[in-house]
Parts: sequence; C-alpha cells; structure tokens
Amino acid sequence: MKPIAVIDLFCGMGGFSQGAIEAGAKVVLAVDLWEESLKVHYHNHPGTPIKRMTLGTKNQFSIFMREVEKWRKLGYHVHIHGSPPCQALSNASSRNASEGMPLVIWFLDLVKFTKPDSWSMENVVPMRKRLPEGTPSVVLNSADYGVAQTRRRCIAGEGWEAIPTHNKETWLSVIDALPHLREELGTHINLDGASDSNSRRAKSADFDITSTSGTLRNRLVIPIQRKVGVLKATGRILKPIWREIDEPIQTITTRSENVGVQGKNSQEKPKKIRSLTIQETLTLQGFNSDYDMTQARTQKNRWTMIGNAVVPAVAKAIIGGIKQ
Repeated sequence: MKPIAVIDLFCGMGGFSQGAIEAGAKVVLAVDLWEESLKVHYHNHPGTPIKRMTLGTKNQFSIFMREVEKWRKLGYHVHIHGSPPCQALSNASSRNASEGMPLVIWFLDLVKFTKPDSWSMENVVPMRKRLPEGTPSVVLNSADYGVAQTRRRCIAGEGWEAIPTHNKETWLSVIDALPHLREELGTHINLDGASDSNSRRAKSADFDITSTSGTLRNRLVIPIQRKVGVLKATGRILKPIWREIDEPIQTITTRSENVGVQGKNSQEKPKKIRSLTIQETLTLQGFNSDYDMTQARTQKNRWTMIGNAVVPAVAKAIIGGIKQ
C-alpha cells in the first residue's frame, strides 16, 4: 500500500491531524486563519508544515494542486480534509444557515479541481441536507469510536470507510474516561439511597442538599447544553440538559463545563461542584491529556479550540479506512 499524505484545511488546534498521524499518515500541510490555534498545532506537531491564510477563494486552488501533484509524484496516496466553520449551520445558532455554506461549497470545488485520491469534510449534521445532490456523506458518532461523548457530525467524502470500534452497549462513559472523578467526587453522592424515616444531608463548600422524605439518590452530572432561551431563526426553545457521568457526554462545548450534583428525579438546576479541567476536557474530546495548550493565551481560547476540534479517533478511523 502507498503511504498516505494528508492536507488538513481549517485545521484548528490539530484534531484531524492528530488522528491522521495516529493512523500512520504524514500530515504534509495544515492551514488555518487563527494564528493562536496554529501555534498550538505546531507545538504539538512540530514536523508538520503550517500555513496561515484566509481560505475561500478560487485562486488558492493552484496552491493545493501543487501539493497534491508533489506528493503523488513521491508515491503517496493524497487525502485532503476540511472542517469549514460550522457556527451558522448549527441548530443552536440564531444565524441564517445559508451563511455557513460558501466555505463548504468552496471546499467541494477545491476537491473537484485538485482531484485528490480521497477526501473528507467534517461539519455539523444540518449541513448534510444542504449539500449538493449526489455528494457522498455519512453521519458519524464519536461514541462509536471509543470516545466518551455522543458527538454526531456529518462527514462528506469518498475513498474511505470509517468502521466503528464500539456500539451503544460498549460506549464509554465520562467515568470510564475519567475514573478519578468517582473517587474524587464520590463523597458528594449517595450511592445507596436514604430511608424514608431518615433525613440525609450532603454538604460541601459549594452545595447543601437535604431530603426529609422518600429515597434520596443523588447523581453527578455534567451539562450538555448551556444556552437557554428561544432561537430567533427557528423558534426552538433551548433548556438546560444534564447527563450523568455514568453516560457519555453529548459534546464538548466552547466553554468550561461544570460537574454538578442533583437528586435523581430533581427538576432543579444541579448545584455546582467544580469545572472540568482542560486536561479532562481534552480526554473527553479524544486527545491525550498532555496535549500541550500553553500556546493559547487565554483559558477561554483553550476551551474554544478544544470544543471546535475534530475528534482524533474519528479522523483516525477515516484515514485508517482509506481504500487503495
């Protein structure tokens, strides 16, 4: 089989690049506009050439054509991946979804022009219904690839098949990925329940819960949707949603997540215990916890980069599933 050369466009902090490298490929070029994320990418993958540029014009096609031809002549199978910005296409966005399509169409035109041996494009699921007719695409769930989150993404492309390594019965939970949470936070939950006749009180510096009747069975939870309100574009009502740490988290957002505690049947907002750390969030996104984020100047930027990153395990499955 030929070695694989990957061109990673809209690369961010390097999620797809990380997965491609884990699959044995060589990332020959990574491109993004956000200089800070490129610094994080380069710091973790110093052997990967990076280029800072605003993607989206047809006069750039020749740049990537030269890269395709160069590596093909060297005997490589060339794969182009792109992750165009998805904010306008997301169901959680109040923007017009059509605003998110120009860069998607630009990437598809780039693929037609450069004719790589295989290609992939990652975006939110709503993009799928807006793709030009006949564009091959699938919806992949990160949990099916051994990651403790049920992050679903539309992946367009051809020349590969990403075969799942897990199914719903074997999905990893947050506690599977971060087993130290059970020991660290176990004192905040009542695993055995409380009797009807006894009041059970749980205390910490952050919360105080009392039950005077019935069975109290508290649970540790993580928010999977922080935004609350009504979306102007769709009228959709967004409410806080919480998931137990014995389940996969739904997705990694672009802000800090809080571990909380609430009664099993409680409708009230859980009481905060603490926020997940950057290292914990990296793990839940499928990165190694020691992935170096120090080149990002602020904590907010680190959350944003991680939340926007392609899940490496999905990228690994795509590159590992290339058909030659």
